[in-house]
Amino acid sequence: MKGYIILIPIFIFALLQGAFLPINLVLLTVLIFTAFKTNRQALWVAFWSGLILDLVQGTTFGLSAILFLIFSFLLILYSRRFEPTHWAFLSFFVFICSFLYSFLIWHHLAWLQSLILAFLTFLALFVLRFFPIEKGHGLKLKV
Repeated sequence: MKGYIILIPIFIFALLQGAFLPINLVLLTVLIFTAFKTNRQALWVAFWSGLILDLVQGTTFGLSAILFLIFSFLLILYSRRFEPTHWAFLSFFVFICSFLYSFLIWHHLAWLQSLILAFLTFLALFVLRFFPIEKGHGLKLKV
């Protein structure tokens, strides 16, 4: 149950994104959560985050949920071969996912928003380096 507390900031990001932000912070949060918690819980969070985003933005219901599930599944799949929390891999993965998401949902190529999200991924991973996090246990801090 503690892992699903991440849906609260995702809901806030979805409200901000639906109101005035052109940057997909929900996708960024879902992919960073999936990178640190590569199990079934990450897929549930991705699904519910997509549904919340669809409700707030008024897009086709379930489309973002399916895309978030696919992106999270691909990240979990690639985590067996690559280190998912490495800054270069995750930044590139977020860039590609954001670019595909904007093309499939909004039918335009959002290079700048995807670059900004990749940079925000780099910054988030840099900040998270100062907090010792156990891989596979989500954002559980070591004491």
